[in-house]
Amino acid sequence: MIFKVSLYAALLACIGTATSNQHMTDFKLYAYGSGLKPGLRLFYGDGLAYIGEKTPSFVTEAVNVTFSESVDGTEFVAKPDTSTAWDQELLYVVNSTDAFDSVGFATDGDNGTSSNTTSGFGLYGGWAFHQNGDGKIQMKFYATPTDDEDIYLVKWSAGGTQTSGDTPIALRTMAPTVITI
Repeated sequence: MIFKVSLYAALLACIGTATSNQHMTDFKLYAYGSGLKPGLRLFYGDGLAYIGEKTPSFVTEAVNVTFSESVDGTEFVAKPDTSTAWDQELLYVVNSTDAFDSVGFATDGDNGTSSNTTSGFGLYGGWAFHQNGDGKIQMKFYATPTDDEDIYLVKWSAGGTQTSGDTPIALRTMAPTVITI
């Protein structure tokens, strides 16, 4: 009888842990795509999302960010890793039908334009996605080269189109593996 009680207690503890950890508390996003260095970190640059290993020469403010999911689990809340004039921003995509636009950051309640959306974001096994108004889960992130080597502007392709030189990317919470010999 003691064994059964212990087994049930352990099972209930596991179920409680599984349901309370559905959303990661803090995470970083890393980009993976063909022809890119694996695991380039996503960062804030003058209100837009970039990936790269260094600060771009053309932005005034660049800062690494750590994300968390909002309470309802539909927004990615970005917090700066260093001291800045802002405390947190929400990641947004331009979700109009034919858009191929930059992914950016907006203050809570201010998306900039009516076609920008901060809701619909989520994680599936560590893969970042956006769920559109039709309920479809999409991962239409692209990396557009900038004038600085290995620095890319992150874009969202609501219409599924891209321009020459753009690379489809996956944004993941998994950091690149570093192998030292």
